[in-house]
Amino acid sequence: MPLIGKVGRKSPRARLGMSVVYGLLILGAVTTVYPFIMMLSISFKGPTDQNDTHVIPKYWSDSAELITKDKSGKYAGNMEQMASYAIGDSASDAEIAEYRDFLMDLPPTHWQAAYRLPVNHVAGKLRLKWQVHLKEKYGSIDKLNATYLEINPAFEMLEPPSEKLDHQKWKPREGQKWEDWIEFKNTLPPNFRIPIRGEWMQQQYLRSQYINQIDSVPAEIRRGAADFSDIRLVSEGPFYEEFMEAAVPPVFGGVLIEETWAERSDAPMPILSEEADFVVSNSKEIKGEFIARSYKWVIGYILINGRSLTNTLIFCALAIGLQLIINPLAAYALSRFPIKLTAQILIFLLATMAFPAEVAMIPSFLLLKNLGLLNTFAALVLPTAANGFMIFLLKGFFDSLPREIFESGQIDGAKEHTMMVKLALPLSKPVLGYMALLAFMGAYGSFMYAFLVAQDRDMWTLMVFIYQLQGFAPKHTIMAAVTLAAIPTLLVFLAAQRVIMRGIVLPSER
Repeated sequence: MPLIGKVGRKSPRARLGMSVVYGLLILGAVTTVYPFIMMLSISFKGPTDQNDTHVIPKYWSDSAELITKDKSGKYAGNMEQMASYAIGDSASDAEIAEYRDFLMDLPPTHWQAAYRLPVNHVAGKLRLKWQVHLKEKYGSIDKLNATYLEINPAFEMLEPPSEKLDHQKWKPREGQKWEDWIEFKNTLPPNFRIPIRGEWMQQQYLRSQYINQIDSVPAEIRRGAADFSDIRLVSEGPFYEEFMEAAVPPVFGGVLIEETWAERSDAPMPILSEEADFVVSNSKEIKGEFIARSYKWVIGYILINGRSLTNTLIFCALAIGLQLIINPLAAYALSRFPIKLTAQILIFLLATMAFPAEVAMIPSFLLLKNLGLLNTFAALVLPTAANGFMIFLLKGFFDSLPREIFESGQIDGAKEHTMMVKLALPLSKPVLGYMALLAFMGAYGSFMYAFLVAQDRDMWTLMVFIYQLQGFAPKHTIMAAVTLAAIPTLLVFLAAQRVIMRGIVLPSER
């Protein structure tokens, strides 16, 4: 029965009251949905914008922001190198095409591969390309391990070899892996190639010589620069000779890349123009890569640890099955065969709800350890097989069922377990569905207890692996993992919402 009748609904006070109620409900819905929307938004972002508060990522509509994001990934977040390479921002299309041809003509010792993995991050374009290249060449991880004399669990765990081609004394580790790396580098397009400019090496040399103190750099070298990245190349004089001897790798043969480029053009290398042109021309592909990057990595991480999916499915199935067997049996017995202590038993069962789950973890762990059940599915499901609230709820529902149906069953000669299976449980489907959902949510979302009683990595559930991500993955990757983890619960709720609502409403009506 509505609180406000049809006649009184048109009065100003009633309309005002209903407007306030609906406004509060809408506000509550927004405050509930907003965190999920922000979580989804952050999962589409990256290292450069994961901490902003924009619901819609700025790079979706701002080309400058997209260029900045791509550039940050290209230089692996190295702000010093990004500042040093910020030259040539007004080149023509012909100059850009000439620069790309120049990059493709450079030997692999004169340029470094771009889009490496930034520090404290997990996903990079170069890494993915390298893994695909090796997978196509070797086919199986065992064959690759035998060739490289390494122990890699999967292609998805492989990292590109490190290279410091701008350091004079650095030498690669010769072998098949380095040969494969050079072969792979030669297949990379211009946007994956960062030329090792003499100006960059000279700036790094000055940083090391003057301990990163710009004021200590001689005025004739500094020439008014406010930062090391602003110091232009000194191409003659004693300092130039000292730099060429002490800092330039022998493979350059005493010829800097700037000098090689000068043979093609009088203008500086159009690095900024080429980068901007590439991003604008491939904006859709780049946006799609940014959007899907974290999700691809998380899915790959889960598939590498594929045992976690199996463990989670088994854990959820056992938790639901046991709770739908034990709780109805206990509730049916208390309902059909009441004893003097029934009320005290119910109070005892409800009293278990007064203690947080964390309080029972250590006693449960010690008990399971003494029984030798740690790192088994029994350890995961047995402590939660019986639920005091569910027994209380089902007992009240069974009490509300008409006694006539049980009396009719007895007259027909039905046994007690037959009446429970054929009469009581079918009438209790809404409540049982509600119980099954709670059991699923409890098992699926468990990570602290699951990690405590099953510390063997082969027994970890999906939530334990996702929890471990917080120790090394960036925020946007964690948000992608949490979003993916929320999908099964959301789908189950949407599929079973009618049963859930009946399970909530019917007991209160009875």
